[in-house]
Amino acid sequence: MYMEKFEEDDFYKPDYSNLFNKIKDIRTPVKNEILVALLDGKWHSELDLIRITKRKQNYMGAVTLGTMINSLNHCLKNNYLERKVINGKMYYKISDNYVGLTRAAYRFDAKNFL
Repeated sequence: MYMEKFEEDDFYKPDYSNLFNKIKDIRTPVKNEILVALLDGKWHSELDLIRITKRKQNYMGAVTLGTMINSLNHCLKNNYLERKVINGKMYYKISDNYVGLTRAAYRFDAKNFL
């Protein structure tokens, strides 16, 4: 069998340090609340996220939340936040590829999370 030698540059390497710094540089309190709520890597309903973010911004609704999610995806990475519809309700989560990076940016401690 013939096995090729690959150069290191032949593979895609995401720029995690750049993304890490972008996450740390988010200054909007509502966007931070959204990301902190999603740090567990599980799916969260749109209504749950609206309830959480209303603590910081009273006029938060489905359209504003959707706009903030789109803004985060545009600012950070296209596939950073995932969305899907379950039983007619919108759910969001941080992509599995970026949960650890986001926890590091927020210095997440799983033992003290809940």
